Amino acid sequence: MNDICVRWQCTGVKGQREIWEREYASPDPLWRGPAPNTVPGEGRVLELGCGNGKTLSSLVRHSGEVIGLDHSINALHQCPPGPSLVRGDILRLPFQDERFDTVLLHHVLQHLYADERELAIGEVRRVLRPGGTLSIRTFSVRDMRFGKGEEVERNTFRRGNGLIYHYFEADELRALLSPLVEMELRESVVETRFAKGSVRAELVGTFQR
Repeated sequence: MNDICVRWQCTGVKGQREIWEREYASPDPLWRGPAPNTVPGEGRVLELGCGNGKTLSSLVRHSGEVIGLDHSINALHQCPPGPSLVRGDILRLPFQDERFDTVLLHHVLQHLYADERELAIGEVRRVLRPGGTLSIRTFSVRDMRFGKGEEVERNTFRRGNGLIYHYFEADELRALLSPLVEMELRESVVETRFAKGSVRAELVGTFQR
């Protein structure tokens, strides 16, 4: 079992914490699929919302310090050995200013409300060193699941399990991340086998402080 450092002062995430614990305790988890082949990362690397460690597993050979943070204790217990694990709050990161060279924010922002997204990005900017890099992935409004559930904010929908999903437009994401400098932002669109014309669409980007 991994050693997990608990630095826990929960300010969110607006009633969803218990849902995530339940989902990660399920024998049939929502999140499947292989780990990514390559993950950007230099120097001290922090992955926010690391979940059960699918992306962390691609960082275990990284020569620098790697830390995964999540608010779900059930998720962290499923992470691969190697990286340091912290149970903490993305809205109030338990790290010193300018601590990290790289921050990964993969499919996390989409599960936050608008005010929480602002807080989370403020924390990302705080812990990134000058010249540090943010790697981000999040759903696009072109994704086939856009519109599913109850709309609770613009382009934000609550699904039947209680989790929220926000779908971004590119300019919206750029505005949220400002004044970080855009190095790359593209939309990745992959047709699925479920129905002709249905696609999984996400925005993939790299920004620099």
